[in-house]
Amino acid sequence: MKVSIVKGDVLDLACGALIVGVFKDSLTPSAQALDKASGGLVSKWMESGDIHGCVGKCAEFFGFPGAKAERVIFVGLGKKGKARELPRILKLGLEKAYLGKEVVITCLEWLPDEIPEWIAQTAGRIACNAFDRPRNYKTKDIDWKKPKKIELFVPDGNEDIETAFLEGFTVGEGVRRTKEYGDMPANICTPKFMAQECMQLGEEFGLDVSVYDEKALEKLGMGCLLGVARGSHQPARMVIMEYHGGKKGEAPVALIGKGLTFDSGGISLKPGKGMDEMKYDMCGAASMIGAITTAAELKLKVNIVAALGFTENMPGSAATKPGDILKSYSGKTVEILNTDAEGRLVLCDLLSFVKDKFKPKCMVDAATLTGACIIALGNDISGLFANDEEMAVSMLMAGDASLDPCWRLPLDISFNKSLRSNFADLANISDGRGAGSSTAAAFLEEFVSDTPWAHLDIAGTAWKSGKEKGATGRPVPLLISFLKDLDIE
Repeated sequence: MKVSIVKGDVLDLACGALIVGVFKDSLTPSAQALDKASGGLVSKWMESGDIHGCVGKCAEFFGFPGAKAERVIFVGLGKKGKARELPRILKLGLEKAYLGKEVVITCLEWLPDEIPEWIAQTAGRIACNAFDRPRNYKTKDIDWKKPKKIELFVPDGNEDIETAFLEGFTVGEGVRRTKEYGDMPANICTPKFMAQECMQLGEEFGLDVSVYDEKALEKLGMGCLLGVARGSHQPARMVIMEYHGGKKGEAPVALIGKGLTFDSGGISLKPGKGMDEMKYDMCGAASMIGAITTAAELKLKVNIVAALGFTENMPGSAATKPGDILKSYSGKTVEILNTDAEGRLVLCDLLSFVKDKFKPKCMVDAATLTGACIIALGNDISGLFANDEEMAVSMLMAGDASLDPCWRLPLDISFNKSLRSNFADLANISDGRGAGSSTAAAFLEEFVSDTPWAHLDIAGTAWKSGKEKGATGRPVPLLISFLKDLDIE
C-alpha cells in the first residue's frame, strides 16, 4: 500500500473514495465545496439526518454530484474536532472506503486548532493500521484487499506535511510488526523463534543483535530469568539489539521488554478462562522490537539498546515453586511467594544487566505486568512509574503527543517495605493485597539504582479481548515520540 499527498481542488480528485468530515453544526471546507457543487445537497441531507455530524457517524454516497470520486464518505466530527477522537473517526471512515482503489482523506481540516504536521503524522499511522487484520491459520481465508494507495489531501503544497505523513506511516509499520508478534500462537512464537526473528530484523534494519542461550545466561548469573524458565521445555533466550544512530560513545537509551511467550502462571496456575490470551504476555518485548526497528527506519540520531527476555512460564516438574529462593544477576536474592509474579523476575535481571554493561543515560521498560493496573486504569491508559521527574514528564508528554496515553502511578518507600522477606533480600510479591501495580514497580526499582528509569505497565493496553481480540501495538507510538524528543535534544 502506497501513501502520498495530493493537492488541488477537492472536486477534481478522481479516486475510489473521498473521506470528508462534517461538524455537528457546520461544514468543513471540503464539505462546503461539495455542498456548493451539488446545489446544497450536503446541507439538505444534514438537516434530514442522512449525513450526521455526531462523532464517528458515517454516510456513504456513490456518484456524489459535482465530485469526481467514485464515492464520498462523510464522517461526523462532533461540535468541534477533538484530537483524541481522530484515530477512531479516521479508522471508521477508512473502513468504509473501497478496497483495492485509491482513498483520499481530508483530515487536515478536521482539527483547525491543531498543528497540521501533527495531524498528518497521526493520520499516516492510523492509515497504515486501519486495514490490519490479524494473521490467521484458517484453511479457507477471505482475500483481504487493502487500498492501492492512501493520499492525504493538502490544499497548499507543504513538504513538512508530506514528511510527517510518511513518518507516521513508518510508525504504523512498527505498530503492525508489534501486533503481528503479539497475535502469534505460543506454539509458533517460542523464545527460540523470537530470537531468530530478531536476528533477521537486525540484518534488515542494520542493528547489532546478540542472542544469549541458557548456558550463557547461567554464566552471567541470571538466576531470576532462568528460574521462570525451569518449568518449560522451551529454553529461554535473552536478545540484545543495538542501534547506533547517535554520536559514537554517547550513552544509549535502554529499552527493556518482558517477553513471556506464554504465561500459565507456573505452579501458581492461572484460571483456565482467558488463559489463551497469555500468549500476549510477550507484548512488552514485541513493542521494544517495534520501537527500535522504527527508530532505525526513521534514522533517529540517538543510540538505543533493546534488551528482551524471552521464556515461557509453565508448571513442569522442574518449575520454580512457592517458597524457593532465586539469586538475581545483581546478586540480590528473591523469595518466590507466587510464581505468577514472574514478569518482574525476568525484568529485574534485564535491568541490572543493561545498567551494568551499557551504562545507559536512561532506561524504559514495558511489560504486561499486573492485572491490578487494569483495575486502576482500565484498557485505554497505560500505567507509568518513574524514579526521575524529568523522565516522568517526558513520558507523559510523549503519550499525549502520540495519542498513546499513560498515567503516572505512585512509587513510595512503603511499597518497598511491603516486599521484605524473612529469608531473602526481597519477596516477589507484597505482604498485602493492595497497590499491586505499585509494589511490582517498587520491586523493579530495587534493580535500577540511580539510573533515570520509567516503567510502563501495559497489561490493560497491549491487547483487546472479545470480538476485537488482538494485539494493539502499544506503546510503540509513545516510545517513538519519546525517542524523537531525545533526537531533537
